[in-house]
Amino acid sequence: MTKKIAVIGAGIIGLSTAYYLQKEDCQITLIDRQDPGTGTSRGHANMIANYGVPGINQPQIWRQLPRYLFSKASPISIQWNKIGQLTPWLYQFLKNCNTPSMRRTAQYTSSLLQSSLTNYQELLKEIKGRDLLSHQGVLYVWIDSQQQPSVDQVNIRSQSGIEQHKLTGEQIRELEPNLSTQIKGGWHFPKAHHTLNSDIILSKLYQSFIEYGGQFQKQEVTSIDVDNQIIEVNDQNYDQIVLCTGAFSKSLIKQIEGSFIPLETERGYHIEYIEKQKLLSRPTSLVESGMYLTPLHDRIRAVGTVELGGLHSRITQARINYIARDAQRLIPSLQDFQNPWLGYRPTLPDCLPVLGRSPKFENIFYAFGHNHLGWTLGPTTGKLMSNLMIKSIPVDEAFNISRFLK
Repeated sequence: MTKKIAVIGAGIIGLSTAYYLQKEDCQITLIDRQDPGTGTSRGHANMIANYGVPGINQPQIWRQLPRYLFSKASPISIQWNKIGQLTPWLYQFLKNCNTPSMRRTAQYTSSLLQSSLTNYQELLKEIKGRDLLSHQGVLYVWIDSQQQPSVDQVNIRSQSGIEQHKLTGEQIRELEPNLSTQIKGGWHFPKAHHTLNSDIILSKLYQSFIEYGGQFQKQEVTSIDVDNQIIEVNDQNYDQIVLCTGAFSKSLIKQIEGSFIPLETERGYHIEYIEKQKLLSRPTSLVESGMYLTPLHDRIRAVGTVELGGLHSRITQARINYIARDAQRLIPSLQDFQNPWLGYRPTLPDCLPVLGRSPKFENIFYAFGHNHLGWTLGPTTGKLMSNLMIKSIPVDEAFNISRFLK
């Protein structure tokens, strides 16, 4: 009998999961309060960041904490009127900012990243989007030499099999002549890829899902009830559901599991410089601020900063100004940005996603909390969830939600 499955959440994680499940001849209904692909998944640096270890839970966070908390020039900002809400998450996150936890996060993140590029290449071929993937590598550069990656960070990447080459400022400007003469050095990841238009990819993925027979319902999920192996979502019955609701997962998890998990929101921003793509040939990140410049089809996108402050939709102008300032630190000629944008990255204290089956209900599944790697891990997550739900191929227990329900 054909399984009737609801995939809740239509970002890159939900769309990929729905697509792969629909290919298995399931009856999939994709549900989101917004149109597919119009949320956080459309705003990012467009990287397939298979070099993306270690996570942000690094020991040097402790040394940098005063700057992060109080400096206006910090890559991390906290909305102090939300500090009461944020304190439980901050406490657990800081407990994970140590070398053993950083190495554990890197180990399990690496296990997901190993197939991320191959999975993207396969998916883009299937949805006729191969021309939307570019292979130019990526640069991590610094102006302040004291802010360059630590020996631990470099070693963790080497141990994860990531090719990386240290370059001088002069060597960097040979690759990218328009970058600032103030840049002292950097690391080059030559095998890195990036996508050229996330909106088109998300649209093609959704259309392919529909062509395979999938359905979409534009509605907010307000209730999930389980009765005798049948799950009721907004008065509709399903055999299985999978939550791919990103930063909006906390209240639904409370309904299902009966307790809150320490999921918080990194409010991420970007701005764009239209028709400036010829100034840069590859994505470039300024290490001291975590800001990326990425050349897309017809623009450069500047992405960066972390703002801890919940899910409200007000843009903080200081964060936009911070990105614009650092964009000019990298390419002094960049001026007159457009399209300021805000999205919500779902972040858990150990910087690993939740992937797998509910410990309470065997027909409820979770796929959320990918932090800065949601775009990178969309197709990989979709394949993992499809294999688990249809073929009972297990996902590593390190990603199970049970780690937060003890």
